[in-house]
Amino acid sequence: MSQALYRRYRPQTFEDVIGQDHVTHTLRNALRLGRVGHAYLFTGPRGTGKTSTARILAKAVNCLAEDVAARPDNACDICQAINEGRLLDLIEIDAASNTSVDDVRELRDRVAFAPSEAAYKVYVIDEVHMLSTSAFNALLKTLEEPPAHVIFILATTEPHKIPATILSRCQRFDFHRISTRQIAEHLTELAAREQVRITPEAVGIIARSATGSMRDAISLLDQITAYGHEEIDAELVRDVLGMVSGAAIAELVDALADRDPVAVLSKLHELIAQGVDLTQLVAQLIDHLRTLLLLNVGRDASLVDLPDSMLATTKAQAEKFKPTQILHAIRSLNDAALSLKTAFGGYLPVEMALLDAIGLGVEQAASPAAQPQPARASAPARTAPARAAGPSPARSPAPPPSRPTATRPAASAPSASPELMQQWGQVLRAVRPSSTKMEAILRSGKPLHVRGDELVVFFKFQFHREQVLNEVDLVNKAISQVMGRPMTIRVVDENYQPPANDAVAPAVDSSPASPPSQPPADPLLEAAKDLGAVVTPIEET
Repeated sequence: MSQALYRRYRPQTFEDVIGQDHVTHTLRNALRLGRVGHAYLFTGPRGTGKTSTARILAKAVNCLAEDVAARPDNACDICQAINEGRLLDLIEIDAASNTSVDDVRELRDRVAFAPSEAAYKVYVIDEVHMLSTSAFNALLKTLEEPPAHVIFILATTEPHKIPATILSRCQRFDFHRISTRQIAEHLTELAAREQVRITPEAVGIIARSATGSMRDAISLLDQITAYGHEEIDAELVRDVLGMVSGAAIAELVDALADRDPVAVLSKLHELIAQGVDLTQLVAQLIDHLRTLLLLNVGRDASLVDLPDSMLATTKAQAEKFKPTQILHAIRSLNDAALSLKTAFGGYLPVEMALLDAIGLGVEQAASPAAQPQPARASAPARTAPARAAGPSPARSPAPPPSRPTATRPAASAPSASPELMQQWGQVLRAVRPSSTKMEAILRSGKPLHVRGDELVVFFKFQFHREQVLNEVDLVNKAISQVMGRPMTIRVVDENYQPPANDAVAPAVDSSPASPPSQPPADPLLEAAKDLGAVVTPIEET
């Protein structure tokens, strides 16, 4: 049985550790100055070299080489014993399967025994955060004052789960994610050693898919190499990893940049017909748009981890967008990713997100045909002479000016007040915890106005109207919560025509209603009243 690549090429010296110079440099200086600590804590994401560095440190403190700077030399008996896994003084413990207090008590009893071959007994406890509270308490005293011949190295991916009493007794080293460029360079070197032909684009895809983990990257290379192809290209890598091709992602993003809904939907359904996983597609789109955002706003290639072969084309694509458009697209796709996790799923969340990303709804609302017509106030009536009851003639007061007729927004061109639009956004956020599917559907609706205890909302498609009516209780609850009083939603289509005599409330105000303002007093009218005139208001017909 062949040995896995990540085991065959595991780092054996401090120089072999990739991307963790801040850790290896400090440890080598401590070794050179004779200031090696009794307890270390190595933290960081998986596959970044924590356990490998622990083994290298165990070799370095026990190496028999006379030159301290050359330790570990991997030539002495101690180094070779550790490399072959037969040194009894290097004890590696998996805390995930040894979590009880009895396991730690057994370890504590063995600590007192002197090392059999090496100068130090080194205990490497992996995934130490899995220990129970009682186990940590049992380890505490030994970790604080261990025998002079014992060194503890704790490794974990979740340092926040370790008690502060343990953290305060260790020298902590944080391992960082390895950059895509460093992973790509190392994979190229390994492929050359294994005599594997691989294209730079394929290396770049593997490096990005590893998300900062060198072990994951080497494992992916090992898996793809097992296919037996003479040359590993980008297409083979994407097939193995179940990814969408970079060309397809670029074409779809170009369609977003051109704001072409026909091209966007065509590209999407082409990928769906090919059996693409929508969750993977959305994740790749978000990652690609993030790269474009960094290049567009930051204009610095060092902000992104891209191979040189892909940097020029990606920069050119980033120039096609405005930063606000990229931000809006990322938010829409992120909402779609959350909707895909629900039982509803389907294509609709992704279709809506892509159409929203190109600003389709915004363009329709802002088009000249969709703009609401300004209300036309009726001309004020002329002053009519008043008939006085007394002998003295007097002029009749002018009747109150007629109230302008409110123009209702048409359903095909909804135009709500900013207050109502803000409240509609609050309704969407109130619905989200209960149903992300319903939130996505409600985003396609346009609130028109408040009519009594009803919130009139326009939906263009029959499917959306049916879905809202199926969950009307949930929507009504959210609307009532936002508006501060019991209210219901009224779903309308393009045929909806508000009654002409119906007063439209653009928003709901919870403050007490103020009495209607009175028109200013007319001096002539007041003089006529003083002379005994009877004033009869003339109503407009």
